[in-house]
Amino acid sequence: MDHQTFVDCVEYPCCVISVRKTAEGGCGEIRIVVANAPYKQIMGPAYYDNMIYSELVPQDNKFEDYCFRAAILKQKMHAYVETKALNCWTDQTLIPLVSDLEDVGYCQFIFEFTQNADADRMASVSVNVAETVIKACIKLMGASDFQTSVGEVLNIILEASAAHAARILLVDHEKRLVTNFCGRTINDTWANPDVLTYDLVQTWESMIGVSNDVIVQNEQDMVALGERNQIWARSMRENHISSLVLIPLRRGKQVVGYMYVVNYDVEKTVEVKELVELMSFFLGSEIYNHILLQKLEELSQVDVLTGAFNRRAMINRMKEISASRCPYGVISIDLNGLKTVNDNEGHEAGDRLLIQAGELFRKVFYQDDVFRTGGDEFVIICKDMDQETFNRKVQRLNMNVEKNGVACAVGCYWSDGGTDMKTSFRYADEMMYADKKAFYDRYPDLKRR
Repeated sequence: MDHQTFVDCVEYPCCVISVRKTAEGGCGEIRIVVANAPYKQIMGPAYYDNMIYSELVPQDNKFEDYCFRAAILKQKMHAYVETKALNCWTDQTLIPLVSDLEDVGYCQFIFEFTQNADADRMASVSVNVAETVIKACIKLMGASDFQTSVGEVLNIILEASAAHAARILLVDHEKRLVTNFCGRTINDTWANPDVLTYDLVQTWESMIGVSNDVIVQNEQDMVALGERNQIWARSMRENHISSLVLIPLRRGKQVVGYMYVVNYDVEKTVEVKELVELMSFFLGSEIYNHILLQKLEELSQVDVLTGAFNRRAMINRMKEISASRCPYGVISIDLNGLKTVNDNEGHEAGDRLLIQAGELFRKVFYQDDVFRTGGDEFVIICKDMDQETFNRKVQRLNMNVEKNGVACAVGCYWSDGGTDMKTSFRYADEMMYADKKAFYDRYPDLKRR
């Protein structure tokens, strides 16, 4: 076959690729045999006929797998992928060509760039993948509990890929934390995500590089992975992982986490890759929005100045405790002399006093809830402790505020769960007001005007 004449008939950038089959039947040397003028123009002067493909573009295991499937296994291949190196998307088609050689196969490679992701091209997947994605999206949108719905999506992915495990990890770069957001397994394969540290997960982004995922489907891929990332490959072997598809979950360019399936049916590699890539778009966006809503909910219950919880959060906690009827303790606190500080030293000095007080309260009650309920008013609610421990903490509070020069009136009340919250708060307030009156009786000059 005259390959040059063949590619010159194509208007899109086009080349003929040769793939040599190894003695073991795997993928060997891959060369760009010939190319047409549009292809040469895009690739530039580095191109020459019959060159090893990795001399022109970075080596990519997924691209090699597609070439092998097209040239050797005679499968028509199509992919629409993000090409980070060129800041665009590439629509790729590989078509098998006839070969007279037993150990060398040929395929036609045609590609087209788009500046942004094209929904129509992205949706051009197999019927099986499309059906699975639709089913998964219905589950994702349908459940009342978001994390439960994500788990159902992972179950669908497990079934479609015949995988042993699927998991979603979230990455917090500010706190350098990796958290297991959701996982599903059919056995104990990599069931413990604790082996995945932040430092290890950080290496994934560089491993993905200009590609958009990492695929390991055989021992050859595992060896190649080990050459680039020994720690990761060792971790996979120690956890009996023989195959993997991993893709980042993004919100725009920001990586919010990763999704992976392990020990899947490698005969379905292309289908699994399409499925995981498509679902990553939906899951990345939905998980980002879920995290954002959680953060907004947290911020809506936090006092910005002191970092303590606010009155809204206190009301919610009161409802929870009332419903559980568990033992609890209530501490009512009111700063003494805040108005005098504001009048004499300015509101910045008053704010510093409030911040110092909030820090002291949280230091003593670090496992309990500290609320700022008004200008100079704080409430602390303790649960999951006995009365003796509660009393010791109240004593420690009084010692700490006195030692640090924070004058405040304190009242407390302990309930075994039989007293309603409003009554408990009234008893604590009465004790606090008595303490405040005694303070101003001793220091009448600090009394509010």
